[in-house]
Amino acid sequence: MKTINRKATEIFLKIVALIKENNGHIELDNKKGLYMPLSAEKIDEIEGFEMYSLAHYKEQNGDLMADPEMCFLLAQNEKDSIVMPYSYRNDFMRIDQIDLFIEDGKIKGIRHEAVAKNVAFANTWLKNIELQQLKTT
Repeated sequence: MKTINRKATEIFLKIVALIKENNGHIELDNKKGLYMPLSAEKIDEIEGFEMYSLAHYKEQNGDLMADPEMCFLLAQNEKDSIVMPYSYRNDFMRIDQIDLFIEDGKIKGIRHEAVAKNVAFANTWLKNIELQQLKTT
């Protein structure tokens, strides 16, 4: 199973901590319109994994459009954290890709090649989110 790198994991865990401090949902707009705000929320738990959504949204013709939205699985113990993206959505590009198969509340399969591509994107995107929304100086 391909997972995001250490730096991206650290950034992701900062976002998760903010989500937990704010009743399961946050919207970060620390640069006040300079960059797209980040909407982040805990969406579920399955088989010991926490599930989170991170998204940028734009409005088009009155509809909110994901640009993009990624969903992640988070597994943690006292020593380690593992984060794997399992979906990618970009409404402007008409992409809605789910790489995790769930049936009866259990993970039944993973599209490993697709996850690997999403890991590469997530590593870069999370660094950009840190620069755009988590660093205030």
